[in-house]
Amino acid sequence: MVTIDRLMRAITLGGALLFTAAAAQALPDLLIVAADSNPPTAEMTASGKFASVAVFDARSGTPTLPQVLQYDVILAYSNSIPLDPIGLGDVLADAVDAGRIVTVATYGMSQPWAITGRVQTAGYNPLGIATTGDVSGSLTAVVPADPIFRGVTLSAVSYFHNSNFAHPTLAPGATLLATDGAGINMIARSASRRVQGMNLFPGSNVGSNAEFFELVANIVSRSSGAVPSASNPIPTLSEWSLILMALSVVGIAACTPRLRSTRGTERLTPA
Repeated sequence: MVTIDRLMRAITLGGALLFTAAAAQALPDLLIVAADSNPPTAEMTASGKFASVAVFDARSGTPTLPQVLQYDVILAYSNSIPLDPIGLGDVLADAVDAGRIVTVATYGMSQPWAITGRVQTAGYNPLGIATTGDVSGSLTAVVPADPIFRGVTLSAVSYFHNSNFAHPTLAPGATLLATDGAGINMIARSASRRVQGMNLFPGSNVGSNAEFFELVANIVSRSSGAVPSASNPIPTLSEWSLILMALSVVGIAACTPRLRSTRGTERLTPA
């Protein structure tokens, strides 16, 4: 027989369990879509800002929308020409429409390596494809209080750059967050707050330092201030796990004095 005391104990335990699970789920799952042989998997993992980090090689394929929607945040960039630049840009825009947070980085705004398609149209990437040329190698905050700069000393950031970097335009309604100190737009956020343009190359093994990758992790993660759409109808795997756990707690509380929860983790790997 289920007594009130037993039920209350179960509810209390269940609440504590769900609170712990919710705290863990606050970290987003990251998908890096890279036309590059050296994506920053290790650096993003070491940042501690992501629950998981996966990579899709855009040199040999284009992720489908269902694949992308398994993740909360997406970092897309190129160092080679993507297999299908238009198709990739269309999928990224579809992901934004579904509530995901997308960051487009160098050389995704430089021809001929650009990620094109719908993500480069109005309302998406805040940094538009324009001319190319070198940048100063410095970063100057336009909005110093923005969360992307939290815990980062910009004067200590050292990053790779060359003459193939973009000199991008700023989209109407977008917020410029940083320049190179010499008039080049470097970091911006769209009006929807779900797309970031990052005129920085996030690839590994090119000499950029740890402070740089801390900044990149801040931009790509939800530290950027972007939030998923409240109307997003497609939960991620982590969200489904939390929903199922909540339902399990309710069922167990009604039939046993001991609360036990077994949680499985499934990870979708890009094909």
